[in-house]
Amino acid sequence: MSKIVPLNISSGSNQARPPFECEIQRSKRKTLGIYISHEKVVVRCPYGAGKREVAKFVSDNREWIENRLFEESLRDKELLRVEKGGKIFYRARELTIVFKEGQKQRVLVSGDQFVIQGHKLNTEKAQKQVEEFLIKKASDYLIPRAKGLAEHLGVGHKITQIKLRKTKTKWGHCTSTGILQYNWMIMLAPYSIIDYMITHEVCHLVHMDHSSRFWGLVESVCPNHKEYVKWLKDHEHRFWF
Repeated sequence: MSKIVPLNISSGSNQARPPFECEIQRSKRKTLGIYISHEKVVVRCPYGAGKREVAKFVSDNREWIENRLFEESLRDKELLRVEKGGKIFYRARELTIVFKEGQKQRVLVSGDQFVIQGHKLNTEKAQKQVEEFLIKKASDYLIPRAKGLAEHLGVGHKITQIKLRKTKTKWGHCTSTGILQYNWMIMLAPYSIIDYMITHEVCHLVHMDHSSRFWGLVESVCPNHKEYVKWLKDHEHRFWF
């Protein structure tokens, strides 16, 4: 069973940073590990690990933990919140969200503004419109390009379905039965990143693994894929809402 343990460990490098708490999770594992997600510190350890051993492990990794918590707090400030006056990271540009009154519902980019137009807009209505806007863009751009690339690679016949879904952790997925699934929020990213995601999942129709042959095929279609993977890792937190 997990339990919350206050560590109250102050920072040796920056006393302004507050102490933190961590959740201890015991299991049959053989080693200790630290995981940080959503500003939460989790220590996973074996059943037999004593309190002193766990505390020392955390203390030895204190600086790394604090740095990660600091990075997480910065990322949290950049999370997408669809609200009037908020910021949205669209096509690698930070735009200001503007609500515009109008009977016609639409979303458009004008200069440095991301304009959401609708009747008596509120945050809930605006978010729904942005969702519909991105799903439509994914349907018009992503689906035909995925099919076209599959045909080019000679595996178009393997596609049984292409789904657009909002998922919690993945941008794309390919099943052994030929179902391609893409997270429509990827449409907030630059087209080069979108094309990489299309390529990644379509190439799984050829190689259902992440072997050297798979990555070789990805590179043949998308030579700069390593650059795009890094870019997405650095910025993907700004697309989730």
